Amino acid sequence: MPDIFEPRTMIAAIEQLPPARTFLKETFFPNEQTHETRQVEVDVVKGGRKTAPYVSPVREGVVMKKQGVRTDTIKLPYIKMKYDISAVEAARRAPGESPYSAKTPSERAQEILGKRLMEGKAAIARTLEVQAAQALVTGKITAQGKDGEGVDWTVEIDFGRDPANTVIKDPAGYWTSPDINPLDDLREWGMAALKSGGYSPTEVVMGSGALSAFLNNPNVQKLMENRRFNIGQVEMAPFAGQGVTHVGSVMGMNIFHYVEWYEDPSSGALAQMIPDNCVVMGSGQTRNTVHYGAIVDMEFDPRAIERKIFPKSWVEQDPSIRWLLLQSSPMAALHEPDSVTVAYPVA
Repeated sequence: MPDIFEPRTMIAAIEQLPPARTFLKETFFPNEQTHETRQVEVDVVKGGRKTAPYVSPVREGVVMKKQGVRTDTIKLPYIKMKYDISAVEAARRAPGESPYSAKTPSERAQEILGKRLMEGKAAIARTLEVQAAQALVTGKITAQGKDGEGVDWTVEIDFGRDPANTVIKDPAGYWTSPDINPLDDLREWGMAALKSGGYSPTEVVMGSGALSAFLNNPNVQKLMENRRFNIGQVEMAPFAGQGVTHVGSVMGMNIFHYVEWYEDPSSGALAQMIPDNCVVMGSGQTRNTVHYGAIVDMEFDPRAIERKIFPKSWVEQDPSIRWLLLQSSPMAALHEPDSVTVAYPVA
């Protein structure tokens, strides 16, 4: 029987666990890539629209200028989480377990391991969702943690989105005004995203305040009455229970309401993934990618380990306890930052 706490066995178990589905990551960062280095070169593409030049067939070809690409070398954020599995916990009946259960401590330890791996995988997925939200809303990712001496540090990764892709509306232009047509704004912002980033937005995510103003605007209500606004036609089963609602679709764009929170590491307070007054527009067809940097573990492999999540375990004798360590080095990267438009159409 294989050792369930051996890294290769736990890696296989993690890969067989159901994925922790997260809406923003799945929708706007469709690609994943692992690396064998801690540092990753991230290409940020600024799309051009050059046409092929005409020349005489007896003249030499025209040398074309390269499309605008900025390459940044980024040391990816690093995650380490420790869980304890004590002999007392393995010997004790688990919540919901029958008092007459014949489970052995070894069998309970295996179940506890599965739960800890699931918890860890979900926590890493939640961190990636926060990264995706930050990248979409601000064009940047902020990572906070502690260095080797326990000193707090903050690192900001800026993908260089054009400031023009952030629209802050004047109060006279708020969607709460009956004189303003939100559909005109969505059309205008969509055209701007296509022009600057090369992609027509297919997904629109709204915070609660922005959605309320959108649905209560008489221009939108008129469209709904005329049945030109298709309501709730996207299958949302993968994100059930995650605060995601498909409101409808219009002008080739799916409208979503997304309400989810995370604990801000700097303040400890709950913060919204998508601000209440915010609208995010983007496409799911971009090169945006979740990168996983290499894991460093001298005991398992003195070379860098190319894995999304790397688990290891060891036993401490006094007190008798087993430790489970999960390591990952993820980053949600906006390779085409100008394909995203963010707007604030309400106060």
